[in-house]
Amino acid sequence: MTYANPADGVPGDAPRDAVSTYERHRAELRASKRLWNIVALLAFLVCLGLSVWISQFYPERLANGLPRIFEYFGTILPDLQWNLLFEGRTPDGRAVPGSLTFWYTDFWTYLALIWETILMAITATLLGAAVAFVLSFPAAVNLAPNSWVYWVSRRFLEICRGIPEILLALVFVFMIGIGPLAGVLAIAIHTAGALGKLFAEVNENASSRPVEGITAVGGTWAEKMAYGVVPQVAPNFFSYAMLRFEINVRASSIIGFVGAGGIGQELNRVISFYSDDRVMAVLILVVLTVTIIDLISERIRLGYIGRENFA
Repeated sequence: MTYANPADGVPGDAPRDAVSTYERHRAELRASKRLWNIVALLAFLVCLGLSVWISQFYPERLANGLPRIFEYFGTILPDLQWNLLFEGRTPDGRAVPGSLTFWYTDFWTYLALIWETILMAITATLLGAAVAFVLSFPAAVNLAPNSWVYWVSRRFLEICRGIPEILLALVFVFMIGIGPLAGVLAIAIHTAGALGKLFAEVNENASSRPVEGITAVGGTWAEKMAYGVVPQVAPNFFSYAMLRFEINVRASSIIGFVGAGGIGQELNRVISFYSDDRVMAVLILVVLTVTIIDLISERIRLGYIGRENFA
């Protein structure tokens, strides 16, 4: 195929002009994309530099601090005396200071508080997951009935997860008093916000074909969510909820410091009395509890969603 000179203005120039226009437009798009990439990279480097400067994240500070990393733990660790560690009780029934029997004099109290902590985590996870489940559908951009419902749902979830759990616990302790109820409410609200975002993003990645099929036969919005979306996303919802339960067990141990119940409240008490051996005893029980729950939770997730889908 022979093309005439563009300067001649003959009709045969049309294909060449179209190709030239396409190549010019493509080159402009590539140049624009390259420019924005450079701008984004510069902005990232500026933010990174500011964060390093503000946080003083300097290698020499880290190098100087490394030798002191166990210094604090050395101050709270009890003075271990191996000849006393496994001593039993004296003839008059007293525990020998420095022995494991002395550490765990209140063993059953600790177990009761750990059980209370687990129950707090279970209740808060169930409440938070229920709220997150309901709001995740209107909070998904591809499933929301309209833009207003989507905007309100998203902002509500952001508010829930934007407030730290310990701050919520302080508010509820002030409002309803010291005890596990304040902790449950605080963790449940934060769980609703965190899980709601994850659930909504899972919904946005669900296939639209089942929903289109139900729409074609006149299904309502609720029916489309129940029969078109939920069967697809249920395994991911369950996996995220179990992961959140593990997080909530740890959170329940922390918010007890502000009077919100659980083993954290006891931990705060023994720390305030400078009872190093009791602090170590409670910390060992907390770590063991979290480890056992993590292992059980992992087995449950594997059993429910299968190893091939386990993330």
